[in-house]
Amino acid sequence: MEGKPMNAQLSLIANRQFWTGAAATFVVGFLVAIGVPNLMRTHMSTSESKRNFAMRAQVQGMDMLAPAETDEDRKMVRTASTDLLVKSPKEVSEKIRMLALQAGGFLISSETYGGENASSASLTIRVPVDRFDQIRAQISKLGLRVESEKLEAQDVTKQYVDLSARFRNFRAQEAQYLGILKQAKTVKDTVDVSDKLNEVRGQIEQQQAEFDALSKQVATVAVTITLHAESEAQVFGLHWRPLYQLKLAARDGIDGIGDYASAMASFVFYVPAILLWLVTIAVGAAVGWRILRWSWRGLFVQLKTESAR
Repeated sequence: MEGKPMNAQLSLIANRQFWTGAAATFVVGFLVAIGVPNLMRTHMSTSESKRNFAMRAQVQGMDMLAPAETDEDRKMVRTASTDLLVKSPKEVSEKIRMLALQAGGFLISSETYGGENASSASLTIRVPVDRFDQIRAQISKLGLRVESEKLEAQDVTKQYVDLSARFRNFRAQEAQYLGILKQAKTVKDTVDVSDKLNEVRGQIEQQQAEFDALSKQVATVAVTITLHAESEAQVFGLHWRPLYQLKLAARDGIDGIGDYASAMASFVFYVPAILLWLVTIAVGAAVGWRILRWSWRGLFVQLKTESAR
């Protein structure tokens, strides 16, 4: 009779020990799974906040030193492209060249394909920025159909400002050397100062050329027009352009390669994070297993002690 109550008591103790170990394992795993990511996010958020604060302070300090920049102050280099379906690429190419000249622009390059009866043509023109919209509309009217249009802009404000600053600096050096040259008393001093002056003037000419080239790019728009004959596009009554489709396929292929490279780069950079997670889970599982074994070992020792009594 006394054996049954003793067995029931031991069973109750065993259940308590088991559930205590299981609960401890769960708590450890839960804390590891939740605490570590939160700690990482907190650290990253703190670092990001510090960086943002530093960047804001730096930007505010720069804003106090420099005047505010508006959209009108920005210097942009614009490029455009248009793909047209036309009756005669050769005739339309000549009309586009005349439009560019009448607008104050000029022809950069021109190519025709297909011999005397050109089946396609490509030309690049430069037109003033303030006439670009008008010229683009006129070019579109020359074709039977606009296949595609594209407009891109590159901000070169920083480059423009840097060139202006260097140009002013060299001008100031030139003025200083001219003043020194007037005060030179010996032939050697005159020769030395003249050499320095020539060197500075060479830099001025170089900076002036770069500045003028950039200014012309900002003041104009480079427009590339691709012309395709209607006869080339019609095959058995269907509109089909092998060369154009080949270009589209090549572009799609390049885009696909870029997407693959981006995906692989993301995977490579995520591998360390995945490994850290696996290590964290393994450590948590090992700690939980040790706690569970310790609980069962204590239970067995207690059972042996009770049995010995």
